[in-house]
Amino acid sequence: MNIYNFIAYDENKDLAKAYNRYVSLLDDDDWFVFVDHDAMFVQTDWWLHLKSVIEKNKEYSLFTCLTNRTGCKWQVPEGIDRQNHDIRYHREVSKSLRNQDLGVIDVTNAPGKLSGQLMISNKKDWDLVGGARNMGQGLLATDNDLHVRYAKKGLKVGLIPTLYHYHWYRADGDTSHLK
Repeated sequence: MNIYNFIAYDENKDLAKAYNRYVSLLDDDDWFVFVDHDAMFVQTDWWLHLKSVIEKNKEYSLFTCLTNRTGCKWQVPEGIDRQNHDIRYHREVSKSLRNQDLGVIDVTNAPGKLSGQLMISNKKDWDLVGGARNMGQGLLATDNDLHVRYAKKGLKVGLIPTLYHYHWYRADGDTSHLK
């Protein structure tokens, strides 16, 4: 199984265009991970864990994970210190979550669509939903739209509760990258 990790960027802030450009490079059976520019894995075995989850949950077409800061409440673990930016703290949170015996949670029809600080899918299903669309909001709303369109095509969306990553997410109030 090939899994590619991308941080998508487009100089005109057309995130959909950047996503589609990267996915076009892949073979039909390839999987990919889109990570925001201000996010990072803190687990040392994230790739092996991700591969295992994909192999054991073939009914899912789109995945996301837990994180410390994001707009979607069900992607943030209960009790997390959103203001703590010490990576050692986040490694411990990650280890704790990783060691739990939890299965993928179906969030296909969850209230509040996923925040795309981390999205995992495969090219075949990406093409089936028509890829990403520019929602006219620059870097915003593309991920929410993808979640909705996967669900409308009958494709399952899953939250991996044992996969966690750190996300800066405007901790200093800087939104200049959105303009």
